[in-house]
Amino acid sequence: MKCQKLVDLLTDYLEGELADDERAHLEEHLAFCPPCVDFLKSYKRTGPMCKEVLQAKMPDSMQQALSQYLRSRLDCPDSPGE
Repeated sequence: MKCQKLVDLLTDYLEGELADDERAHLEEHLAFCPPCVDFLKSYKRTGPMCKEVLQAKMPDSMQQALSQYLRSRLDCPDSPGE
């Protein structure tokens, strides 16, 4: 199995939806491919990290400053990138 194939199957693997032969090939690949093992570890951590970040509360002062900045950019017809 090539690394790209592993990436393509990763979600199904983690959800337990791979056929037995595909799962065996993927696990065999993982046994001999440290970069894919590292990728798998990172992939597993991504969901919980995103949930944690989404639960964090932005300080009120920062939220107000960000809102003001974004409004000023929307009101400016000469904004870069337009």
